[in-house]
Amino acid sequence: MKIITKLFILPTLFAAWTIAACAQADKSDWFVLEAHRQMTLGNHSDAFELTRHALELNPKSVAALGQMGEFWHFMHNDSLAIVYMSKAAEYAQDDYWVQQPLVELYVNRGKYDEAISMLEDMSLKYQGKEDILMMLESLYNQKGDWANVISVLDKLETKEGKSEQLSREKFRTYMQMGDEEHAFAEISSLADEYPNDMRYRVLLGDMYVGQQHYDEALEVYKSVEAEDPANINLMASMLNYYSVTNQDSLYRVQLDAISTNPKLDGTTRLRFLNSLVMNHLQSGKDHEHLLSIFDKVLKMPQNDIQIAELCARYMITIDQPAERVKPVLNQIISIDPENIMARSQLLQYATDTEDTLEVIRVCRPAADLDIDDPVFYYYLGIAYYQMDSAQRAVEAFKRGFRHVKDATNLQLVTNMYALLGDSYHKMGDMRHAYESYDSCLAIRPDEAMVLNNYAYYLSLERKQLDKAEEMSRRSLEKNADSHTFLDTYAWILFQQKRYGEAKEYIDKALEAMGQELEADDANIIEHAGDIYAKCRLMEQALKYWQLSASLSKPSTVLMKKISKKKYYAY
Repeated sequence: MKIITKLFILPTLFAAWTIAACAQADKSDWFVLEAHRQMTLGNHSDAFELTRHALELNPKSVAALGQMGEFWHFMHNDSLAIVYMSKAAEYAQDDYWVQQPLVELYVNRGKYDEAISMLEDMSLKYQGKEDILMMLESLYNQKGDWANVISVLDKLETKEGKSEQLSREKFRTYMQMGDEEHAFAEISSLADEYPNDMRYRVLLGDMYVGQQHYDEALEVYKSVEAEDPANINLMASMLNYYSVTNQDSLYRVQLDAISTNPKLDGTTRLRFLNSLVMNHLQSGKDHEHLLSIFDKVLKMPQNDIQIAELCARYMITIDQPAERVKPVLNQIISIDPENIMARSQLLQYATDTEDTLEVIRVCRPAADLDIDDPVFYYYLGIAYYQMDSAQRAVEAFKRGFRHVKDATNLQLVTNMYALLGDSYHKMGDMRHAYESYDSCLAIRPDEAMVLNNYAYYLSLERKQLDKAEEMSRRSLEKNADSHTFLDTYAWILFQQKRYGEAKEYIDKALEAMGQELEADDANIIEHAGDIYAKCRLMEQALKYWQLSASLSKPSTVLMKKISKKKYYAY
């Protein structure tokens, strides 16, 4: 039995009224039937005029009145529609199909009292029609007339027999009335009628819990447990019972038992665990216990990744450490290697810890699977570059470009072009290095690091020095305090034989470096010595060359400079 909660006017234009026409045949009938035919042909104006003429011939024609009411309803004038339909219903009080459209029009207009009055009368005349009772029950519910709701439900139960839906509806209504005695009697009778169906007995226990009758609830649950201890519905209800009665230790035991129950199907287990996650997040319950449950469940055979994904998202939400989340993420990609969420999170952890080998472990399978996300190729290229595998880095970056779909990844694209240029430089392929830098600058003309590197490599080759000087100056405009950028500009000026200006910028670079020098600073220190030597400040130049040699393994040329106390070019 379906309880109607919303009613609509029947879209049966003319149908009901042509039935009435046959019952009240007179000379206007021909015009009614012809109007019906014209309507089906799409000639609405002609149909309206024919119906109007039928009413002129017989103002009491039920068929004509009904049709005219339908006309006005579809022309959105329900006030006139009610006038005509009411007259039709008055002249055909024993015809269900004439009464019904008016009832539904009343409902449609929110005139519930009028609709109820008609339905009550119709329920006596047409006792075999359950839809009348269903509409009455719905309208009584809307009005909060609980006594009449019960009366209608009793009539439906007499016709249909006892059912779970009717009993539930009667229980709900009795509770609305504050009549707990009759409410529980409904569920009890259902449990008595179907003693082998444990659902109803469990439901009765749930009802007791809902009303805080905990002793009665436990008695019902124990009776079910005695007959069916593995009943999943019972286990879930007992879990709720232990929760609301604050029996934490028993709650935990029950939680474990349900979660790892081998009889539980995957969908139900997932839904159950999801509800636990939401409950724990909202209430701030013990996360460790739920995490231990996930650990046990994930050791069971898994047909898909849904529970593992739920666990991973939960762990990330409650800020679990990476080392605890990573095994779950790895379990996900072992089942679904193309899972972007898990692989991206693993990549995040790897980059956070600068674990180059882990980056490769995460990103290389993504590239092998041709996963459509350029981020994996980008970080794979970086990892190879850092491991001095320039050729592999180039291949990774070039594959990554194929997966850039729109303009939202422009920064990623420029970064890839920049690193592609650096990789080509490592390989000694300067033509492709410069092409890559040009591609980067075409997108972002002020990419400072690219401007600096491009300019520096040109200066090393002693070519296009004017272009190099212009690019280096632009990089300094973006970062005037970078000792690397200052060194590049000084070195370009040195190559242009502008030694005095070169000394000015190398001094700024030395000042920006500070006192704590590292091996990577050796090259800048050697440049300082070269520039000072060209400025005929040989004593200071020699000190810088010696300092450079102490920071890193010196080249043969550098050692020659020191021994000969003279500048030599590479």
